[in-house]
Amino acid sequence: MAKEIRTLGAIQVMIGLINFAIGYLWLRLFIRQYNSFTFNYIPIILFTGYPFWSFLFYVTSGVLAIAADRRHTPVLLGCTIRTNVNSVSLSVVAQILIIVEIILVAARRVKIQWTQRSGMILSSYLWVFSWLEMTLAWSVARWGIEETEFSTLNV
Repeated sequence: MAKEIRTLGAIQVMIGLINFAIGYLWLRLFIRQYNSFTFNYIPIILFTGYPFWSFLFYVTSGVLAIAADRRHTPVLLGCTIRTNVNSVSLSVVAQILIIVEIILVAARRVKIQWTQRSGMILSSYLWVFSWLEMTLAWSVARWGIEETEFSTLNV
């Protein structure tokens, strides 16, 4: 199980980096094509800053998971559990926002331009990585809870 948690932590760090890169691409697209993004398409997920906030949360969760796997201290396990629960919560909120964003665009009966379609694709990628982070963070949080219970039973 130890190698699995280290691997999950490393994947969480990579997801954080990927979200930051997608957010950077999204921001560059939005700045360059500002005139194309009228009220037909409002990039909710970009305006909330999710790609950049998620970077901080996911990287921190991954690093703490790796550290907690190496040293099973109660404080480190508690921090790992809290940060991963926060990552799960952030992922759920992001998924809801992305779905609302895409539904709002699809509900309008206007022709979607290439810039808006590119934005929808980037938001879809963020949704996929958000879902992946949610499942990983949930697994790591469950592991942390089980480790905490196991260590209290052995004392």
